[in-house]
Amino acid sequence: MTSSDRPPPHSARSDESRWAPPDAADMAGGGIAGSADGPRPQVAQPAAPGEEWAELQGPLPLGVRASDEVLILPRDGQSKRQRADQKRIAEEFRMIKRPLLVNAFDRRHEGDIPYNLIMVSSSVQSEGKTFVSLNLAVSLTMELDCWVLLIDGDVAKPGLSRRLGLGDSPGLIEHLDEGVELESLIRRTDVPKLSILPAGRRHRQATELLASGNMRRLLHEVATRYPDRIVLFDSPPVLATSEATVLASLMGQVVVVVEHESTPQGLVKETVTQLGRTDNVYMVLNKCKRTLFSGKYGYQYGYGYGYGYGYGYGYGYGGGYGDNPDDDAEDEAKA
Repeated sequence: MTSSDRPPPHSARSDESRWAPPDAADMAGGGIAGSADGPRPQVAQPAAPGEEWAELQGPLPLGVRASDEVLILPRDGQSKRQRADQKRIAEEFRMIKRPLLVNAFDRRHEGDIPYNLIMVSSSVQSEGKTFVSLNLAVSLTMELDCWVLLIDGDVAKPGLSRRLGLGDSPGLIEHLDEGVELESLIRRTDVPKLSILPAGRRHRQATELLASGNMRRLLHEVATRYPDRIVLFDSPPVLATSEATVLASLMGQVVVVVEHESTPQGLVKETVTQLGRTDNVYMVLNKCKRTLFSGKYGYQYGYGYGYGYGYGYGYGYGGGYGDNPDDDAEDEAKA
C-alpha cells in the first residue's frame, strides 16, 4: 500500500470522542429515522475539519494494560526470560494481523462487506478466542494509523466484558434494542486508540437483534465512517450458538481460533461449513506446546497462522452455551 492510499494519522484523542450526539438539524431532517426494526441507532456525525473534538465525560479509562490476558505488552519487573517470551508473543501477533490489515485497507472497497469488520471466534468454548481477540486488538493499535473498536459480540456469555471488569454494563444489546446512543456506551481504555463496546445484558431475542436492520446500519456506520478504523468482534463459538453464524455473515474477515492438540479436526471442518465460505476465513493455532517448533519458536502461548481447515469425523457438540455464568471463571483458567 502506498502512503497516499493510507489514511493520515490522527492527533491523540480518546477513540470514543469521535462519537458525538446528533445535532438538531440531523434530528429535524430525519437523519435518525425510525424503521421497521425499531428505533434507528443514533450514530454521530463527525466534526467538521479543523474543529476541536470535545473530550467526553465519563468513567476513567479501562485498565487493559494491566490485564493478565494481555501478554504482548512489556511489564515492569519482568525477568529476562519473561521479556523474551513477551517479545516473541508480540511478534506472533504481528504475523497474525498483517494479512488482516492488508485486506482491511487495500481491499476495503471490494465486495459488499467492508474488510475492516473482523470477527474472532472458535469452534467450541475454552479455545482462547477472547484472549486472541484482546491481544490482537492491542497489537492492531500499534499501527501508526489504525484505531480499533473491540466489540463484545458474545451476548450469551460476555467473557470479554467480564474480564475487563464491565460485568453486565450496557452495550451492544441496548444500542440495538433501545436505540441508546453509541457514544454513551463505548468505553475508552488506557491503550491509545483502543475502545471497547460491551455486550450488554442478556436478551431472549439476541440472534434476531444481531440479524436486524439496526445491526446492519451500525456495522455500516462504524466500518465506513472512518477510513482508519478496524472493528473487531469477539464472537461466540460457532458451534455453540446461532449468533456466531449470524455475525459471520456480516463480517469481511473471520478468524477461527483452534486449540492445539485439543480441538478435533471434525469440529473445525464443521465450523467452516457453518460459516458458509472459506475465502475470508483464517485459522490461528492457539496454546501450542514448546516442542511444536523444535524449540525455535514455541512457548507456552504459541500461535500458528494459516488458511484452510482439517478433516475428520466422530464428534459431537450440544447446546447450553452461556446458561451458567459461573463457567467464565473456568474458561479464564483454560485460556
